[in-house]
Amino acid sequence: MSEFDPQDLNLTQVRRLLRRHFPDRHLMVRSDGAMRQFTITGLHQIGLLVVALGFFGWVTYATAALVWMDDILSAKNERIDDARDAYKALLAEVGVYKEKVVEVTHSLQGNHAEFNRLLGTGESGQAAGPPVAPEGAGNGAAAGVAGGQDADFLKEQKRYDRERQTLMAQLATLQQGMEDLSKAKVLLTDFDGIELEMRKVVLQRDLALAENQDLLKKIRSMESTLLDMKDAQKRLVDRFGKMAQQRIGALEEDLSATGLDVASLLRRKGKRFQPVGGQGGPFLPVELPAIEDEPARDSLDRLNERLDRWGMLNALIFDLPLAAPLATSYRINSPFGVREDPVNGRLSRHEGLDMGAPMDTPVSATGPGKVVYAGWRGRYGRVVEIDHGMGLSTRYAHLRTIKVQLGQSVGRGDVIGALGNSGRSTGPHLHYEVRVNGNPRNPTVFLKAGKNVFEG
Repeated sequence: MSEFDPQDLNLTQVRRLLRRHFPDRHLMVRSDGAMRQFTITGLHQIGLLVVALGFFGWVTYATAALVWMDDILSAKNERIDDARDAYKALLAEVGVYKEKVVEVTHSLQGNHAEFNRLLGTGESGQAAGPPVAPEGAGNGAAAGVAGGQDADFLKEQKRYDRERQTLMAQLATLQQGMEDLSKAKVLLTDFDGIELEMRKVVLQRDLALAENQDLLKKIRSMESTLLDMKDAQKRLVDRFGKMAQQRIGALEEDLSATGLDVASLLRRKGKRFQPVGGQGGPFLPVELPAIEDEPARDSLDRLNERLDRWGMLNALIFDLPLAAPLATSYRINSPFGVREDPVNGRLSRHEGLDMGAPMDTPVSATGPGKVVYAGWRGRYGRVVEIDHGMGLSTRYAHLRTIKVQLGQSVGRGDVIGALGNSGRSTGPHLHYEVRVNGNPRNPTVFLKAGKNVFEG
């Protein structure tokens, strides 16, 4: 058999790949006693795959983002701790600077008092003159005393200048420390803002974790639902398979009651069974989805075999003469088999069934076939014979009128004539025969089988 698919003739390479890797999936669901079939197209499968990949991508991204955020938070926390330690150190230095300021202030006050003393400022507030030599001393002695005092003054002044420079340097250092402290405060303020942002990031991380948990719960719920649907479908397939097997058994039992070799008839018909009305349309191949579950695959295989068997039996039933020739109520005037002849009273073999009904009651074909005789036949009166194939034929005798022609094809239920009293007959009735390979069979079992299969 050729594997060429006409449907793929005008498809692009991409569409062919998509059709090969994403074939349509078919699901059967039984609801309220009715079978429903759902088809998941390749586009739907691609959409579900994209959603699944997007979800798992989001989970992966969120996980990586959480790890990255944890690293950032750890680094920020270390920086905040370092800044706090630096701030504490600056506070300690500020305390030291305060103590130095107090010490330098006391030193300045002492130097100022010493400087005033050297300038000769007294408690009265009057400036003292230059030092005076004792009486009786010469000018040289006076000059020597004055020169010694000036030298001491210069030494004190230089010491004062040095202390003053040292104090100014300490004040400059203190000022620099205060500036560093101000910068530290600004830095801590920035860290407060960073800490706030980090708290926001942590909150977002917690929200992402909660969202991931919800998504995981939904995935587990969807997986559980899919498993339930899978189990329900398997149970449905098994139940439908059992129903099909029961129906097949009932049909075979009813058909076997007619004495027909059902297996032989099915072999003769084979694949020639065709539904009524014909079929047609372009060939659009369907690639059934692969079923990985072996029990489910076995169940579907058994179900398909039973459905095929059921379809063949239904097609066979349609071709068999199983319907009643009279649509209205009737009575059995004379059964099939040995009987007392209604004309001469002697025992005779009756190869049909006499069905009593009013004159002109419509007579219908009991199955599809071809008219092989339509006319007068001696003691049968007006007769119609129909060949149903497979060696089966039916005969309708004692008709008042015939409404079909030789060679005409008829279906089950088509009117072929009207009930009458023609030929060797004692009153209006229909003589109905069923023959298999030319041998008469009891029409009653065919009528009973037809009632079971058509009404069951």
